[in-house]
Amino acid sequence: MRWSVLSGGAALLAVAGLLSACAGGLGGATTPKVAMAPISFNEIPGWSDDKHAEALAAFKNSCPKLTTSGDTRIVTDGGEKVITQGEWGQICGQANTVKTGDERGARRFFEDNFRPLVVQTTGSFTGYFEPELRGSRAPSRLFTVPVYRRPPDLTDQPYYTRAEIEQGALKGKGLEIVWVQDPVALYEVQVQGSGRVHLAEGGTLSLGFDGSNNRPYTALSTVLSDMGVMKRENATWPAIRDWLKRHPQQGRDVMRKNERYIFFKDTRLTSASGSEGVTLTAQRSLAVDTTFTPYGTPIWIDTARPVAGKAGATEPYRRLMIAQDSGTAIKGPARGDVFFGSTPQAADWAGRMVSNGKAIVLIPNKG
Repeated sequence: MRWSVLSGGAALLAVAGLLSACAGGLGGATTPKVAMAPISFNEIPGWSDDKHAEALAAFKNSCPKLTTSGDTRIVTDGGEKVITQGEWGQICGQANTVKTGDERGARRFFEDNFRPLVVQTTGSFTGYFEPELRGSRAPSRLFTVPVYRRPPDLTDQPYYTRAEIEQGALKGKGLEIVWVQDPVALYEVQVQGSGRVHLAEGGTLSLGFDGSNNRPYTALSTVLSDMGVMKRENATWPAIRDWLKRHPQQGRDVMRKNERYIFFKDTRLTSASGSEGVTLTAQRSLAVDTTFTPYGTPIWIDTARPVAGKAGATEPYRRLMIAQDSGTAIKGPARGDVFFGSTPQAADWAGRMVSNGKAIVLIPNKG
């Protein structure tokens, strides 16, 4: 789960504009209407050059959920369409016949089982990643910052603020999962919604989102620009992180301006997972607003990505993604958040990516 920290923040895909996930049945929910237009695969810029086998591998990760989580309601250019579990089973059965790495077969799978629709709204794309930090299962002079699990008395009502929690409101309640060294790194993990802690005792602990304190979110880009520290257009996460580290005392107070606090659980997974409950694939998994886009939906994005090592420079970024995550700050039919992975390069891309573009949703032919 993601929530935005910057001007663009961890947000999500412009693609979503057309679908509505009803992961547990249809329940009579009203499906949002979104303007969409048919397009052929041959008309999609970059389609023939993509590595469809990578996207298919990510799609297969969603199949166990798609075939067991109830019917899916999807908005199309002609109204509404329902894809049943059984129909998803047929599609996933076809996916499983394609051998790993078979580019031609993977492309044929998507073209045979889906039809593309362009969302008639300008897309806004950002990125996120899985941070890594150092920690220990026991506190010490080096590891002083606690990471808390979900408190048992947490409800849907406002809970302690970030400042209150950091000042000890939960101390002594046995809620600490791990202690880390860097409060800015922990804030970053809270922004991204998950992270990986390399333990001093050896091994790794995987942190996954397990609720928030139900307090309002305030973007640090807004705080720092209002302070006159940096211009809003320059307030990327790398710039904000650098300022926070250079001004630790003032930075603590700035971070506390954002009252929202995230609780975690040890997912015991070896790789990052999204809100759908499946393993995320770097540069193939997309966070979406599930009010519009069901998990498992293939989405083609046509946008721009920052160029490594070149401030302000971008390059075309066109590829097939799979909707596999969501976030409390990801709202609307034209928002998309790309999962870039856990490498330093992923962190750089995610921290600087704020781009417009187009989203093309692939609607199942079944049903």
